[in-house]
Amino acid sequence: MSGTAKLGYIDKLHLFKRDARLYILIMSTNAFANGINSVIFNLYLEGEGIHSADFIGFFLSISMFATAGISFIAGLLADRHSRKKILLASNTISFAFVAFQYLTLDSLALISSAVLIGISGAFTQVAWSPYMTDLSTDEERAHLFGFSQGLSLLALFGGNLFGGLLPGFFSGLFGFLPESTPAYRLTLLVALVPSAVSLILIMFMTNDAPCRSTPQLGLKNVTNWDFIGKYASTITVVGMGAGVIVMFFNLFFKYRFSASSEAIGIIFGINTIVLSSGSLIAPALADRIGKVRTVVFTEALSLPFLLTIGLADSLPIAVTGYIVRNALMNMAGPVSNAFFMEGLTKEERATAVGVVRTGDSLVRGVAANIGGWFLAAGMYQTPYFVVAGLYVLAILLFYAFFKNKERELELLRSIKLVAEAEHKHAPDIT
Repeated sequence: MSGTAKLGYIDKLHLFKRDARLYILIMSTNAFANGINSVIFNLYLEGEGIHSADFIGFFLSISMFATAGISFIAGLLADRHSRKKILLASNTISFAFVAFQYLTLDSLALISSAVLIGISGAFTQVAWSPYMTDLSTDEERAHLFGFSQGLSLLALFGGNLFGGLLPGFFSGLFGFLPESTPAYRLTLLVALVPSAVSLILIMFMTNDAPCRSTPQLGLKNVTNWDFIGKYASTITVVGMGAGVIVMFFNLFFKYRFSASSEAIGIIFGINTIVLSSGSLIAPALADRIGKVRTVVFTEALSLPFLLTIGLADSLPIAVTGYIVRNALMNMAGPVSNAFFMEGLTKEERATAVGVVRTGDSLVRGVAANIGGWFLAAGMYQTPYFVVAGLYVLAILLFYAFFKNKERELELLRSIKLVAEAEHKHAPDIT
């Protein structure tokens, strides 16, 4: 076993090099922008009765369907071209069309821009994890993804609070009603500033080159189809459940409990603080009990709190269930991602992510329509029982598929390290 594998949590954070630190900063600034968006955007669409909840569900599904349709191709391309260049191009396109969405409420314009955001987002999603996996070591990877998510969630917290308070600030400054379209629009435009900063920071990361051994056409670069298929199936089941509820929490709190945008911002802010703590703890838990057990344990614990949200008859109880459920369900995400990346070769990682994102985005798109329909129909409890059943299935699948896989990967890594050491110290007999 390598010496760095025995390092503690803080020691592993010290392993982070320039690219890792830039990645953390990029994710954090982007998360701040997303924090504003997550509180306000659905309210902006729904404000003053312009669009109904079922239209919002349909609109949100459009980008997911676009992502699903292009993710596999995006993964193939990302395994054959510079991932940094792909990230720059895709994030630039996303930035432009997100800005466009903040300036219009026309249905056709929103849907058209959502398609382009979904396509560009697919390239971003398939490129980031493989790019950072190549720029990090086995010892630091889970901690890098976990620490990045933890700090990103703190930034998301700031964005949630900022987004919740800004409509009131703009209403006082310009005389708008706090819950009005102009106040929401100005708030969303402010979110473009940190988004632009995160885009600029990508330029300072290390330039990468495509792997020369990856064929230009076909799927010969992919060797772990069984592993990819099993992982994709578990993520797809989770995505089906998440798509029904996750994007609608702000509308759920507004419709079910008449919560204001300020209250929703505070709720989302508290949630992200707890989420960030979970993300920082998860890598240490994975060091102790393993990545697979961490995923299974934390997701299973989240189920009672998921049901609490739907069954609650008061806002404080629903919020408590919401916060604890989110922390437990999401804290192992970086650990799961690191586990997936470690089970793949460099040449197939982006393609594999493309496969996963295709299934995940497709079912989330379908589920978003279902979730919007539930809300529009005033059905507040039923979705949570449906989602709980899907999560139980996903947890059982993940454990059944991967209970022995982590040990297998550790053995392969040890064999590789021994072989490299023997080769390094072998006498030169030429």
